[in-house]
Amino acid sequence: MKLYRSAASAVLSASLLLGASALPALPAWAAPVAPVTKGQPSVALSLNGQLLSQKGSIAEEGTLIPLSVIRDGLGLKISYEAKTKSYAIQRGTTIVRLTPGPSNWADTSVNGAKQIEGYLWVNNKGLNSVSVRVLSDHLGYRTEWNNSTKTVNLIPLKTNAVTVTAGTLSESSKTIDISIQYPQISGLTDAKVQSSMNQQFKDQAEAYLKDVKKRAAELGPAQNGFKNEVKESYSVTYNQNGIISFRTQSYEYYGGAHGMSVLGGLTFNLKSGQSLSLKDLLKSNPDYAKVLSAKVKTKLEKEPGYFGGFKTLGANPDFYLKDEGIVIFFQQYDYVPYAAGLLEYYFPFASLLPQGANPFEQ
Repeated sequence: MKLYRSAASAVLSASLLLGASALPALPAWAAPVAPVTKGQPSVALSLNGQLLSQKGSIAEEGTLIPLSVIRDGLGLKISYEAKTKSYAIQRGTTIVRLTPGPSNWADTSVNGAKQIEGYLWVNNKGLNSVSVRVLSDHLGYRTEWNNSTKTVNLIPLKTNAVTVTAGTLSESSKTIDISIQYPQISGLTDAKVQSSMNQQFKDQAEAYLKDVKKRAAELGPAQNGFKNEVKESYSVTYNQNGIISFRTQSYEYYGGAHGMSVLGGLTFNLKSGQSLSLKDLLKSNPDYAKVLSAKVKTKLEKEPGYFGGFKTLGANPDFYLKDEGIVIFFQQYDYVPYAAGLLEYYFPFASLLPQGANPFEQ
């Protein structure tokens, strides 16, 4: 399982209850443990602090929210497509399409961008429920665990007035299948900024396509009877306050026991089109690099199988924005064995910056 951790815990830990702000979904190709669908513990749900009449439930991967609550309690549009047996949840211009599979898992796409990671899905006596992470990962909600009332509170956020859709580069041959999806933004008032950003995304995708084709040619066909496979997609992890941030994930398989995943992070100022570094966001703390490196080291040293060797994050660490903070991440085998997954650590801005500091102030 990927490790995107939160310190909060109570009764059932907040990370288990909320899921969205604590743990990302397991990879879609991983076989999840099917949750118990009989006698699942229930959990109260509220919207902006107002208790909803219908409850959610708790499974091994976090809180599940019924589609009926999303439709009736949150007021989001939900439609069903019989041909693909999929459900679409819409908020504003964002459409999340969920296609439940046989293993209590739903393949997921967001405005056409097929997510490499899917979401937990349960049908219990005709009641369809999905991980609450769908709301916080893609539909502009924040989730909070209220320990005093034992309630998961859903908070709709004001997001930037932009639409993100998927551009796609794909090729297929007898030896390899390639699908690379990259973001394309519309709705910005400055057409030049919008065009420049979109061209950057496309250029990066084309460069990646060129690179994987070259490597595939050098490696040749997979030796175990399977085709080589390369896929890359993205998710919008932050879309507020004139800032947008993306988490990209690629998966490459060239034979062998398993493929490899690689994470990336992109963060932009939508007004200027400027790509933002960690230094841009944390500049109000001159010691941010030292403080953050110490926090990361503490977390790494608690990891089972930690290889050792971490000293500092360096000048340009990998990151993306999430909720009210940043996520620092590492690639497979960087500091832990493959089985430990991709390490992702969340740090609130409040733990890194002086009180009252605005990370987005230019």
